[in-house]
Amino acid sequence: AHTIGTTACFFMTKRLHNFFPGGGSDPGINPSFVVELKATCPQNGDVNVRLPIDRGSERVFDKQILQNIKDGFAVLESDSRLNDDIITNAIIDSYLGILNPIFGPSFEADFVESIVKMGHIGVKTGQQGHVRRLCAAFS
Repeated sequence: AHTIGTTACFFMTKRLHNFFPGGGSDPGINPSFVVELKATCPQNGDVNVRLPIDRGSERVFDKQILQNIKDGFAVLESDSRLNDDIITNAIIDSYLGILNPIFGPSFEADFVESIVKMGHIGVKTGQQGHVRRLCAAFS
């Protein structure tokens, strides 16, 4: 779903200026992209500045986000980490093949199928569920 939209510099601060371990920038970011991101989100700058999540096609639903992930141009760390896992990496590659989607999976069709499946996930109500007061914590 990160193929459309923006994020705030707030979500980039640690990744650009104090990445663990060792500080500095996330080594998973393409070096030329680090320069671009730091210009948009300088250290101690306005954390509310917005930047596109999907560099190059932020207003189009497409698989460009997958190419960005492969090339080190993922804005969000969670997207970047998808390339670190061997299984997820193979899935990304399957969508980027030169004969895709004619002789391979279709990112768009698979995305639609996954959203339909998520629509079947039951919502817990009444005594079965609760509203989290602190979204970053599990109770």
